[in-house]
Amino acid sequence: MSVQTTKLNGFDVFIKYWLSVIIIAVTVMASCSMLLQVIARYVFEISISGLDEMTGHTAVWMYLMGAAYGSFERTQIKAEMIHLFIKNDRLLNSVRSLATAIAAVVAGYMVYWSYGYVRWSIAKHEVTPTLQVPTVLFQVAILVGAFIMVVYFMREASDLALRAYHGLPADTE
Repeated sequence: MSVQTTKLNGFDVFIKYWLSVIIIAVTVMASCSMLLQVIARYVFEISISGLDEMTGHTAVWMYLMGAAYGSFERTQIKAEMIHLFIKNDRLLNSVRSLATAIAAVVAGYMVYWSYGYVRWSIAKHEVTPTLQVPTVLFQVAILVGAFIMVVYFMREASDLALRAYHGLPADTE
């Protein structure tokens, strides 16, 4: 096993661990805050100031880290039907590689945009309306999630391109 492969595997273990920790933590937080909202509104008929705000911002972390984890595991939702029309494995892998490269470009644009957004938020000291929490804490989820997606989309695109180049069979998932 090469040093590069060992480093990539170590990076993968690190990413998988921290994505799992973050996803579990924000899922528990979002679920508890939603349950608290329901109990407060419909049982006690009161509103807890700022709880909607925290639930929404926590959900952003959950969505973006879930998307990053999907790109890591290569289990992101795809509406792919190209395998029904293309039976040549080399061509199928090439088309899939191109599609994944396009996804990497789109995620790259998200990185570019979210970096500017985070910088702007820091410069303006933007805070949430009710709880006055710095919004950068939630906006950075877009930057982190998109960056991880770019890394793993690029890796998937290169793997598919190598499969196409070597004429390896396409995965029929």
